[in-house]
Amino acid sequence: MRVVSPGERGTPEATGAQSGTLSSLLPGGELPRGAAVSAGGDLPLLIALAAEAAAGGGAWAAVGLPQLGGLAAADAGLDLACGLAVPEPGGRWPEVLATVCEAAPVVLLGPVGQVASRTSRRIAARLRRSGTTLLTWQDWPEAQLRLRVAEARWDGLGDGFGLLAGRRARLVVAGRGAATQPRQAEVWLPGPDGSVQLIAAPAAGGADVVPLRPVTAG
Repeated sequence: MRVVSPGERGTPEATGAQSGTLSSLLPGGELPRGAAVSAGGDLPLLIALAAEAAAGGGAWAAVGLPQLGGLAAADAGLDLACGLAVPEPGGRWPEVLATVCEAAPVVLLGPVGQVASRTSRRIAARLRRSGTTLLTWQDWPEAQLRLRVAEARWDGLGDGFGLLAGRRARLVVAGRGAATQPRQAEVWLPGPDGSVQLIAAPAAGGADVVPLRPVTAG
């Protein structure tokens, strides 16, 4: 990974998803710019959201995510040459995050514990000013969208042997405005090749989660 200078930050248009599985679940088909989106504590979902937001090789940054692996990020579609990593920001993470938001249009934030209202409001103002999409591992007070994995299981193992082929997940998205009505879909997160793949079409409603169906060969 390399540091992205402010001059390389790119245009706001580059931060929106142009196509992809997750886009079919999102209001307007893309992640919001200048706002926060939470991933419900699921790292594969957080990485997939970052790849969606930075589609086309846009700059991105990760703060407080020492567990973020380069292979998983690359398999999801993130361009490692466009990334900036601050694995251990410490107690000054709000200041680090504010600085990084000026350098990258897509920022991933790891677990930081309880966030004070004043801090979240200050970060929200910074996001609006910079047009940055903030993707948070944990639930976020000012999140415009909230995604979560309601149910998941790994496929590929049988009777204690075999290779993991991918993780089937029931994904639910809700939020403000056009996202008030929850939507859900069944996806590979990640799939056998590391990418996100749609299994069942998105449907309205997220309160009653249908159990994951078995895979049928065909």
